[in-house]
Amino acid sequence: MSESMNISAKKIADKMVQDSEKLKLIPSTLSNGTVVIDCGVNAKGSIKGGELFTKVCLGGICDVGISIPGDLSDIMAMPAVKVKTDFPALTTLGSQKAGWKIDVNGYYAIGSGPGQAHKFKDAKIYEITNYKEESDIAVITLEADKLPDEKVAQYIADECGVKTENLTILVAPTSSLVGSIQISGRTLETGLFKMQEMMNFDVTKVTYAAGITPITPVDPDSLKAMGKTNDAIIFGGRAYFYIEPNEGEDLEELAANLPSSASDKYGQSFLELFKEAGKDFYKMPKDIFAPAQIIVNDMVTGKMYHTGYIDLDRLKKSFEVKEIINK
Repeated sequence: MSESMNISAKKIADKMVQDSEKLKLIPSTLSNGTVVIDCGVNAKGSIKGGELFTKVCLGGICDVGISIPGDLSDIMAMPAVKVKTDFPALTTLGSQKAGWKIDVNGYYAIGSGPGQAHKFKDAKIYEITNYKEESDIAVITLEADKLPDEKVAQYIADECGVKTENLTILVAPTSSLVGSIQISGRTLETGLFKMQEMMNFDVTKVTYAAGITPITPVDPDSLKAMGKTNDAIIFGGRAYFYIEPNEGEDLEELAANLPSSASDKYGQSFLELFKEAGKDFYKMPKDIFAPAQIIVNDMVTGKMYHTGYIDLDRLKKSFEVKEIINK
């Protein structure tokens, strides 16, 4: 793909600045020229802002929408994030993946977005997708409770090999509306990450992908918000993968082991597992981070595999739902 993800994302970010008032965002420019868009630290944020933030995370080359399922059955209908992409491996593992731990003078954040194609330009994902970032701009999204200063911006710009005035940073805490939306928008990312890292599957065979996940209720407690946002995917995320396997390659085993329920640790909430791991995210069982429900379409044989399930009871428990039913 010849289109630059950073350029595509920058167009979206510029529009967010232009429409910041109606999106309830607060843009600013640091003294070194870096544009910072506050999407939830001091800003209220918005549903549309969360949609656009998620699209920036995915490098701009995708479709992101917010909807409320018109389901009148017993399933609890909630606003949900819908993501569709024709470049699944690149947009998720090459941009959306939260692969950059930023720690500068006590400022801590988790970085996502297409700026990573500069920072990690030699990573395997860009080699197997034949992607090379040749722009001189960088767009990065931060999951953080504070806004970055000039020193943080300088560090990010240096790591990306761009000038500070060519850097745009979007920021949203986990405990904000935009933060809830963008994390619920990571269902496809978790599925593809599990395929590649835990199942050694060639993710370039995933030709198209679509996912939908309920938006986590906003919780001002950052730790609880982290738990709820991950549980939204583990217990409520749905992913559809169109895959072109090699001739004779059977996708049944891949599908069977892909959903979160295939993990031996399934059933515990994210926070329970987090505490068991000594509150060290990187010591948690990796195979639990996956969509709750998977549909795999074998595009060679036409077969379809449906695995996993939506765990409404555990989702309600995580979201602290109090049922009030008036009849």
